[in-house]
This record gives sequence, structure tokens and C-alpha cells, in this order.
Amino acid sequence: MAELLRVVIADDHTLFRRGLASLLNETQEFTVIGEASSGPEVVRLVNELHPDIVLMDVHMPGGGGVAALHQLHESTPNLPVIMLTVSEKDADLITAIRAGARGYFLKNVDTEELFAGLRRAASGQSVVDPALTERLFHHVIDASNSNSPLSHREAEILQLIAAGCTNAEIATKLFVSPNTIKTHIARIFEKLDTTSRNEAVARAKSQGWITD
Repeated sequence: MAELLRVVIADDHTLFRRGLASLLNETQEFTVIGEASSGPEVVRLVNELHPDIVLMDVHMPGGGGVAALHQLHESTPNLPVIMLTVSEKDADLITAIRAGARGYFLKNVDTEELFAGLRRAASGQSVVDPALTERLFHHVIDASNSNSPLSHREAEILQLIAAGCTNAEIATKLFVSPNTIKTHIARIFEKLDTTSRNEAVARAKSQGWITD
């Protein structure tokens, strides 16, 4: 029998997390070796347990899944991380993919579709919920035509500014210092020829460089 894929699940909803773990453990392909309920906890578990794949929610305490994803992508860049969430927001999808997620599924995905996605991700492929594929495709096309002057990190920071986050909140989410965020924002202002956060957000949205 083939060796089971070792999975860590990160979700702050205990009932959902344990139900998903039960489904995975009933298969002949997966075994859940750890469960986390926050971003920092999943980072710690991954460093301790060295799983083959991580299933993680986007929004969790302690900075959330995307913040944890940044840290995991830096420490274990080859680890497949699949985001499993209720969020259908384009901003969450694009931010997760840019941060290094190997895949993105909605929580109402068919079980067999999710399992197939896990297998593909473990083999090195990228996977996206069929319900979101067309939206991701259109975003890629729009981005390729936008000639955005912003780097991925700058666009990510500006997207968080648009969501109402303070510098301190952005620093926490991205696991960097507030001074680093200030430096990025100064570069954003320079590139967009703007002098305020609101002005930068408005210009980037009008050009399609960040999403509403």
C-alpha cells in the first residue's frame, strides 16, 4: 500500500476541523497528524511535524492564514499549502496565491474534488476550486494588461490598506516590522505619484492593480 500523505489542518472552527480530519482519516490516502486553530500554531506544528501538505483557512486568529502562509513559504517553500475557506473574495484568492498557496478551495467543495486537489497539490500541481477558476483566469489576464508598477508585496500592502488595515496590522499580518511597511508605502507613493493612502488606493483601483 502506498504511504499515506501526512496532513496538518488549520482552522479556528473546531467542529469543521475535526469533521474534516475524520473524513481524511477514513481514506486510504491521507492521515491527519496535527490540528491548529491559529496562524502561529500552524507554523509551530509544521516545524515540529514536517507534514506533506497543509489545509488552512484564510481567516484565523493571530494574523490569519495568509500571514502564516508567508512564513511557511519562507521556511518550507516546497510545502504544498491549500487554502480551504468560505471566502469567495477576489482579494483573498489573489493574496493567497501571491503569498505562495498551492491551491484554494471553498468549504462547500465536493469531498472527492478536494481529495483529488490534495493529490495533485502533493504531486507539485497548483489547484483552484472550479467555482473560482474563471475569476482567477480573468484576474491574470487583467493583471498582464495592466502594466502595474507595483511589486507583488507592494500590491499586497496596498490591498490591505484598501481593506482599512493600519501599518501595525499590516506588519502583523505579513510578519514584518512597522518600519518595513512604512518603507514599502513610501515606495508605493513614489511609484504612483501620490501623497496619501486614500489617493494611492484610488489610483490603484482605477487601474485594476488592486481589487475592490
